[in-house]
Amino acid sequence: MRSDLCLVMDQGSHSSRAMVFDRLGNCLSQGQVQVKTRFTQPNRAEQQPDDLVISLKRAALEAVSKLKREDRAKLRTAALITQRSSILCWDADNGQPLTPIISWQDRRGFHYIEDLMPLASMVRQLTGLYPNAHLPASKLRWCMEHMTFNTAKHRIRGGPVAGWLIKQLVHEQPDLIDGVNAARTMLFSLKDRNWHPELLDLFKLPDSLLPKVRPSKYNFGTLKLPGLSLPLNFVSGDQAAALFAFGEPSQDNLYINLGSGGFMNRVLTERGLHPQERILHHLILADKQPLYSAEATINGAANALDWAFNICRPESHDIDSWAEKCTDPPLFMNMVGGVGSPYWHSLERPCWINDCNDSEARLVAVMESIAFLIYRNIKAMSSLPPAKQIVIGGGISRLNSLCQRVSDLSGLPVQRYEQHEITSLGAAWQVLPNSVRDIQPETTFHPEANLPLEQRYQSWLEAFNDHLSSLSE
Repeated sequence: MRSDLCLVMDQGSHSSRAMVFDRLGNCLSQGQVQVKTRFTQPNRAEQQPDDLVISLKRAALEAVSKLKREDRAKLRTAALITQRSSILCWDADNGQPLTPIISWQDRRGFHYIEDLMPLASMVRQLTGLYPNAHLPASKLRWCMEHMTFNTAKHRIRGGPVAGWLIKQLVHEQPDLIDGVNAARTMLFSLKDRNWHPELLDLFKLPDSLLPKVRPSKYNFGTLKLPGLSLPLNFVSGDQAAALFAFGEPSQDNLYINLGSGGFMNRVLTERGLHPQERILHHLILADKQPLYSAEATINGAANALDWAFNICRPESHDIDSWAEKCTDPPLFMNMVGGVGSPYWHSLERPCWINDCNDSEARLVAVMESIAFLIYRNIKAMSSLPPAKQIVIGGGISRLNSLCQRVSDLSGLPVQRYEQHEITSLGAAWQVLPNSVRDIQPETTFHPEANLPLEQRYQSWLEAFNDHLSSLSE
């Protein structure tokens, strides 16, 4: 029995997607429209605001148009999922964008973060975040100091892209933001669950800039599309939503979601900080009973493979078959997009060590570097109770060789589900009443003894630490 249906709009780095789910987690239809990110030096990555909102509407209309007429009548609610750390500024009166969308991959504000580091412990106590240039606060300060606004100061709004998309997509055009996206800014107090005046002062941002914070589950307004009117009842960040894909997230699991970047989460029920200060402590559900996670980040995931394919230009993309025959790949210093936890190094200096002319071996090395960064962060999170298994999703989780290496290094079974669009599925689970999740893993990778892989990891770890040290000197 399908009963009520939900439209989930998911705005990501490479595309805008829309999917229609029933309460059993079945995807009945979907639409997808590619979006472009413009990379320029130094450290800049931007998207065009109009491209994002148009692509999201087109994807939603495509998904709805593919439904049977009787199913279209069962649509009851909508959800919006976005990149958490992409930002822009807009006019509060008419919603017109005042800046490009500055991508989460953009690091133009890194010098503000360097100046802030003596206060890193204080910032982390308030926000749960370790200061880094991928987070929105430094980007917003850069905009306020470098952009020219032909708008009265009190009309300037700025913040995560979710706030602007809410204003563009719903009839009421409010200036609102959900707590999960707000918590990612480095301007939000986990204790008060609101913007913190001291943090605004620290980044020299006016009180009037930011939208009002609301819970993730909230009536944000009425989504208006041609022939369709739905309440927008849930807004959240991509990685937070993904944790709910198969029901209430469990403290027994380590969740890994591998998109352009990679994110690893262990669910926590209390606000207390993870003892490793360079692991993020994040709000994953902004509600009356908030839920938190310890989060590690890997900047170079699918984007690292894209970077390497552009350089190596192999004849195919069959990494799994290459991994089977490549017994001694080189080591890849994965700094694509900078280095996330637990290092937080903003410079981008990727390279191969013990390099060779074999493009297939070089790409296997990039794939292994993702597994190595995952394992390095597992070690950094070791003060938490041990996980019993890993649940993995996202585009490059389809690589069997990557999943098996993660299992071999961690000593944990790795479960992968057939439905790998877990972000949208998690949002649907939040808003459809009486949702049922009885989805079994498509594949479970069991740990195997792999001494050569362990030895390559140790060699990689030493070389990676030396590489970072040389860049810091």
